[in-house]
Amino acid sequence: MKLVKIGAFGLAASLLAVAAQAGTPPAIYTAPQAQAGASDFSQNCAMCHGANLEGGAGPALVGQAFASASNNYTVGAIFTELSQQMPAGQPGSLSHTQYEDIMAYILQKNGYPAGSTAISYDKAMGDTTPLVSQVK
Repeated sequence: MKLVKIGAFGLAASLLAVAAQAGTPPAIYTAPQAQAGASDFSQNCAMCHGANLEGGAGPALVGQAFASASNNYTVGAIFTELSQQMPAGQPGSLSHTQYEDIMAYILQKNGYPAGSTAISYDKAMGDTTPLVSQVK
């Protein structure tokens, strides 16, 4: 009986830890990347996705319409789409740095905090971090 109580306590503690983590998105880019990404986005993406990522000819890239929990998006899946399919008409034509910076900007606009480690092209391609917009 004692083992069952300890197991139940351990499970409850684990669930609380996961719930706490789910409320705080990870910092996987730097502020300078997002700042550069804002400029790159404006020049290469805004014509289709809107100046504020609100959508237009292309889909919105911010808010629950873009990345709700039910969409099951990951940073890697969105980055792969971004880097291999965009910009429309010239897919893959930007530099790795530009794609990294644009992804950082998208993360920033969706409420992900900046950190001290830059997002890299190779890391972003396989990143399994859930992408759930923190913007309502």
